[in-house]
Amino acid sequence: MKQRIKRLDKNKPSRSLTKIIIIKVLPVIVFLVAGFLLVPYGSMYFQNNKVVNVNTKAEAILFYNANCQHCQKVYPKIFWHNVLNFNNESKQIQTINVQNSNNKHYLADFAIQATPTFMKATNTNQRLVSTNNQQINHFITGGH
Repeated sequence: MKQRIKRLDKNKPSRSLTKIIIIKVLPVIVFLVAGFLLVPYGSMYFQNNKVVNVNTKAEAILFYNANCQHCQKVYPKIFWHNVLNFNNESKQIQTINVQNSNNKHYLADFAIQATPTFMKATNTNQRLVSTNNQQINHFITGGH
């Protein structure tokens, strides 16, 4: 009988392995997921605050206000688009935070009336004000 109990115990997973997974692996996974979700929002507030000029090589330009709910909906998609196209400047979407006093002149320079506004870098008359992913994708890939 004792041998049978010992054999059953050998088949049980070790509790120390479970503790290691819970204590060491799970926090890393939680940290990575939280970072993945929060990085675009940090970027939204702390980057793009002093844009020197419009990048005419970019695919498009996004004018946004970091406190705008609609902009907060769109920005993470654009952030990850730029991350995935990091090495291809012609696929990048330049982002300009018009909430920042350094960038407010862009509102007048390009007659931006609402945010988020997408504008083609090569044709400033081509614009889109939308949070609809299909419309944004169509605009970015060559539509009007």
